[in-house]
Amino acid sequence: MGNNKGSLFNVLTYVTLGATACLVIFYTLVGFNVYNPFPHPAVVSVTPTQSPTPTGPTSIPTWTPTNTPTITLTPGPTDTPTITPTPSATPTFPATRTPTPTEGPTLSPWLFTYEVEFTTPLMGCEWTGVAGHVQDLEGNPLPGYPVHVWGPIDTVVSSGADAGLNTRYGNDAAWEQFLDSHPRQMYVRVQLHDPYRDDHLPISEEIVIEMPGYCGAGMAYVVFTKNH
Repeated sequence: MGNNKGSLFNVLTYVTLGATACLVIFYTLVGFNVYNPFPHPAVVSVTPTQSPTPTGPTSIPTWTPTNTPTITLTPGPTDTPTITPTPSATPTFPATRTPTPTEGPTLSPWLFTYEVEFTTPLMGCEWTGVAGHVQDLEGNPLPGYPVHVWGPIDTVVSSGADAGLNTRYGNDAAWEQFLDSHPRQMYVRVQLHDPYRDDHLPISEEIVIEMPGYCGAGMAYVVFTKNH
């Protein structure tokens, strides 16, 4: 048993020495570059080849953006302002109608129309008033008609009731009303009334007479004419 162990150790010793010798030889070869277990990889020199020339267009055209057109807004039709009508002058209403001496019978819906004439009073400049007569279309006198006179006074006289007045004015349906003893400016109203009705409704337009205030027109002579 002891001999077997001694033989084994001897064998291992020889193996170890042989391995050591191999290592010494190996490192010696490597040291002298006789043997290189790890050689450097061979460098392959690659000659660059030219890239293929594309067969398409030589160059891609650069995209130039098209200018966006400026939109000019065309103004629509301008609304024509509504014409504001120019206000007319304030209408002047005619003054109260004052008949003139040359005025003829007035067309009217009334039963009687009238005309007025300014004259010098028959009694001279110390008398101012209104007078007149009532007639039909043929000029025939129509006595008995009430004549309302008011303004400076308020009274009713009757046509043809005074024979002296009929003689003075040359008509059988004359009437008269004294107003003042000298000429002066004043307004007096005269209207004829119906003698055949109990209420004596007016049968002519109300006449507004403006007395001018001088002797030559101190009397307003009013003729009432029955027109229908």
